[in-house]
Amino acid sequence: MKYIVLSGISMMALRNLEQNKIKTIEIRSPHNFVSALEVTAGDVVFLTTTSMEDVGLGTTGLFGKILEKQVSMHRIIHQTDELFEEAEVQMARLKLEMKGHARVRRSICCTMGEAIVVEADEVQFFEGR
Repeated sequence: MKYIVLSGISMMALRNLEQNKIKTIEIRSPHNFVSALEVTAGDVVFLTTTSMEDVGLGTTGLFGKILEKQVSMHRIIHQTDELFEEAEVQMARLKLEMKGHARVRRSICCTMGEAIVVEADEVQFFEGR
């Protein structure tokens, strides 16, 4: 099955999703933000701790269904006596429901500025690979 990838997710976040079955994650990294913009509620995504550049054949992770998606902008202000800086940062919040474990069979797209797409197979616990 084809999945859009969210890569470089912390091990703690994936374990939390695995244990609690539902978790909301915040996406701020540009490559994952592009992927988050491509998905909608009801889509299934592949999540892995592996970095974007290293996702390929054999990469393991979880796949989960998106229950909710929110995109917002945060304004950050930093001020000292001599300096005033203001920045705006966009982020996405995805509420995910874990569906299972998967292993990448083939990487389909991984061009900068586009969502990473892979073909992955569900991994059953009784498989000994």
